[in-house]
Amino acid sequence: MWPRLFRQALLAAVLALAPACQEPGSSPQVQLITTTCEGLLPLEGATHLRLRITGEGISPPIERITPVDLLPLDIPVIPPGENRVIEIRAHSGEHSSAGTVVSVGRSFPFTMPEEGAPSEPVSVTLYRVNTFIPLESSQQPGTCLEFVRPRAGHTATRLADGRVVVAGGFWLTEAGERETLSSVEILDPRQRTLTSLALPDSDATRRAFHTASLMLDGRVALVGGESQSPGGIATPLSTAVVIDPATQRVQQFSLAEPRSRHAAAADIAGRILLVGGVGADGSLISSGEGVEPAAGRSFPVPTPLPRMGATVVPFQDGQRLAVIGGSDGFEVFREVLMFSFNGTTYSPATANVLLRQGRRDAVAAAFDDGQKLLVLGGYSTAETPDENARLVGASEVLSLNPEAPSLSIGPAIVDRGNLCAVGLPGGRVLTAGGRRLGDSGLSSSGVAELITPTENLTGGALGMLPITPPRYLHTCTLLPDGSVLIIGGLDEGNGSAQVAKGIYLFMPVPRD
Repeated sequence: MWPRLFRQALLAAVLALAPACQEPGSSPQVQLITTTCEGLLPLEGATHLRLRITGEGISPPIERITPVDLLPLDIPVIPPGENRVIEIRAHSGEHSSAGTVVSVGRSFPFTMPEEGAPSEPVSVTLYRVNTFIPLESSQQPGTCLEFVRPRAGHTATRLADGRVVVAGGFWLTEAGERETLSSVEILDPRQRTLTSLALPDSDATRRAFHTASLMLDGRVALVGGESQSPGGIATPLSTAVVIDPATQRVQQFSLAEPRSRHAAAADIAGRILLVGGVGADGSLISSGEGVEPAAGRSFPVPTPLPRMGATVVPFQDGQRLAVIGGSDGFEVFREVLMFSFNGTTYSPATANVLLRQGRRDAVAAAFDDGQKLLVLGGYSTAETPDENARLVGASEVLSLNPEAPSLSIGPAIVDRGNLCAVGLPGGRVLTAGGRRLGDSGLSSSGVAELITPTENLTGGALGMLPITPPRYLHTCTLLPDGSVLIIGGLDEGNGSAQVAKGIYLFMPVPRD
């Protein structure tokens, strides 16, 4: 008790003796959350904390070392301004050295007023680094958050305020049959809550293997997909639906043709390019399609795009879209096509680039402030992946300069397809899950890697503890605090299929 009281008195004395000409600002109230519903506590083994304040006009960052029992007087004065972030690192080791980082937490960006402090406490949740941590419920401490029904083949769309809209997908009945879900839930990672939307038309949102895009006005567009009842056949959908999370209103409009398991991305104006997918008769769709969800319409794209398992990503701040890889069932494509909107439709650029390795069902993650893409994994066989599939264990770095795009070899990774990947702040990329070949054919994988991509072979992939259970058909979403949200997926291990439960966060250890 005495050291704590002494520290309080010392800090109070220092503040009282501070010169009147000190920089304007104040210390916000900080709510530090150090509990968990499973595994090691964030402060277990920690000897001290390092506080780091960043934001516009704060250079260098404001730093302070404190004991683990954080006090209000330990919070430094933060100058007024926007996009302030409080980072707290829990270290083990001597105070005089950096020690080992065991846990990290960051606030969501907040604004410091000209006078006083924010009206609400700034919340910082500590997470153990470089491992997958189940998200705890704030309403039931010690209990892990779970969806009403676990899901796979769904979408997860991050809103501007950091909440995530989780829509559709499928679950498995007790008989092991797929049933498409219509539920839409909003996950708030900062508040650690899960809320189901009471939508008026559940049939409109009943879809799996669709795509989801965030619109400029904050609504979410779900495009295409398929619906399946237990024991029935999956039926591709010829509709798109726009969901307003604020009003819980739903608007539906028609596409040119049914389309499921396609690829899509939105450009800077909110238009969406659809590529490939499966049509009503189960065959590959060769025509592309553009969608303007704000207008509730679609438009034709004249360039043929017969690509199943392609990846579509925005680049150049969303002014252009890149279509990477894919297969027409006979050939795996190496071409990376670049599209932009010409005022009427999407048209291809004249300068394109070839992948060193054709691949389908790969993934691409942006890094280097979105100027480059890391293409990872996939299958080099053209047919639908099965026990004869050839997995790709290579990555490639794409520099998408519109005038002269280039490509170089990236780090080697564990060979697998249907993985997810997320570009992290600072230039690294996290991969998680996917499918690998085992004794009984393709099965779910829990492999996770933290990759530092470079163009000169000096980068590498560092293996992380695997995510359990293993999974594919899951989602990975970057959150404003730099962590990655992992939701759902299908686990085909142990001779039977199960939909993975739980909501997980991965907090990468800082590079500096």
